[in-house]
Amino acid sequence: MPKALILIADGTEEIEFVTPYDVLTRAGFEITSAGIKLGNERHAHCTRNVRIVPDHPTLQSVPPQSAHEFYDILILPGGGPGAKTFATYDPVLDLISTFRKAGKWVGAICAGTTALVASQKKNGGDKGTVTSHPSVEKEVKEAGWDYGDQGERVVVDGKVITSRGPGTAMLFALTIVEKLCGKEKRDEVAGPMIVAEAL
Repeated sequence: MPKALILIADGTEEIEFVTPYDVLTRAGFEITSAGIKLGNERHAHCTRNVRIVPDHPTLQSVPPQSAHEFYDILILPGGGPGAKTFATYDPVLDLISTFRKAGKWVGAICAGTTALVASQKKNGGDKGTVTSHPSVEKEVKEAGWDYGDQGERVVVDGKVITSRGPGTAMLFALTIVEKLCGKEKRDEVAGPMIVAEAL
C-alpha cells in the first residue's frame, strides 16, 4: 500500500490534517506525520485550539532521510498560520521540490497551496493548474499559476492534487485514495463512512 507523509505546524487547520490522515488510514496507507517548527515539542496547536501530537516532532526526525524515495505522496494541510510556516521554511520548500522532481504526488489543501507556490518560486520547476482557499487565490495567481474554476473543489494536474478548504477535506482525501489506489478502493472506503453522494 502507498505511504504518505503529512506535515503539521502550529496554526494548521485540524480538519485538513485529520481527515486525510483518517481516510488514507482506512484505505490502507502507511501514514507518517511530522511537525514543522512547533512551539511545543510534543504537539501542534491548531487553528481551533485542538492540539495534535505528530508521529515525529520535526521533519529532520522522520526516517528515512530520503523521504521522497520512501513516501508516495507529501500532503500539506492549510490553515493560514500553518501554511505560512510551510511556505517560509526552506526544508519544507526543498522537500516539496524533491517530491515533484522525483515524479511523486504532492497534495495541498486550502492555504497549503501557497507552500507549493513558494517551493516553485525558490527551486524552479513546472507551474500548473491548482486551487486553494479564496483568501490566497490572488497570491497564487500573481505567482503565475493557472487557477481552477471556482466550482472545482478539487483540482488534479499531473501529480499535484489541490483543494479549497475544510469543507472539501473529505473529497480531497478520497481523491488521493482514488489517484493512488483506484476508484474501487475509493468506493470501498467511502461506503462505510456514509459519504454524501453529492461529495
